[in-house]
Amino acid sequence: MSIKGIRQVAVMVNDLQDAVGLYDRVLGMKVCYSEDLSEYGLRNAVLPAGGGTFVELLQPTDPQSAGARFLQRRGEGMYLLIFETENHDALLAQLKEEGVRITQEVDRPGHRSAFIHPGSMNGVFMELIEASGGPNPWPAAGEDWLTTAWSPLTNQIRQVAVLVRDLDTAIPRWEEVFHPLKFTRRFPVSFTDLEIAVMPLGDKNTFIELAQPTSPGGSSARYLERHGEGLYLLIFQVEDCATAEAHLRECGVQITTPAQTPGYVAHGFTSVWIHPRAMKGVFTQLSQVLSKDNPWPPAGEDWYR
Repeated sequence: MSIKGIRQVAVMVNDLQDAVGLYDRVLGMKVCYSEDLSEYGLRNAVLPAGGGTFVELLQPTDPQSAGARFLQRRGEGMYLLIFETENHDALLAQLKEEGVRITQEVDRPGHRSAFIHPGSMNGVFMELIEASGGPNPWPAAGEDWLTTAWSPLTNQIRQVAVLVRDLDTAIPRWEEVFHPLKFTRRFPVSFTDLEIAVMPLGDKNTFIELAQPTSPGGSSARYLERHGEGLYLLIFQVEDCATAEAHLRECGVQITTPAQTPGYVAHGFTSVWIHPRAMKGVFTQLSQVLSKDNPWPPAGEDWYR
């Protein structure tokens, strides 16, 4: 399997220190690594989200950089989806054969990576990283993240949702690129005016969700009209949703949907949703699994067997 799973999600922000403070206060995430990415006109801070997954906060340092143009065009929000990969050379050859546009290939100490143009994957800017082995399984998070006991509110990044115009065309495209992975579940989420499809990735620990608006007047449809296709929702798993919601309310965070949402409880999990305005433009979902058997019910009933 070439695509192992989601390791990191990068968020473009106007003020790095302010964003670091916000993620610490709201989600208990602290910086494990920071560096100047001068070749991209950026500075970053990497925050462990649990389970070997990370949130990366990025601030432009060059007003002519792609990151600065992103902020001018779309405002703060999710910018880059980062996958851990295996069989790097074979994967790149396969992607190029399928017409996927690779914008850059990078070989650094500890890992190799390639960037996929958003136009190839429903507006999603992607980086594929293969670690070269050794004691540090994720060099992008620095040298010390393994030796410190991090205690964020979240257990890990579990799922990232991509807003698309047409599920019928997006699903086969993603299955082609992520071959041999398949979407295991497609279902409507009535209270969010979305129809979604969920794909377990190779590690069977992280997931891609494609989401299509079903109501022209809904918030997701308005978002799609305003921003176009692309990264839409960042989903973390938490130990206890009620506790997480109480903490969010203490922080004064704007919640769009509370934890006791009947539609989700019926599907074997419950969630609390945080408004993008509260999280630097990132629509954020915190989910607790209620099923005793299924480790991630949104992916369906049989995916893990």
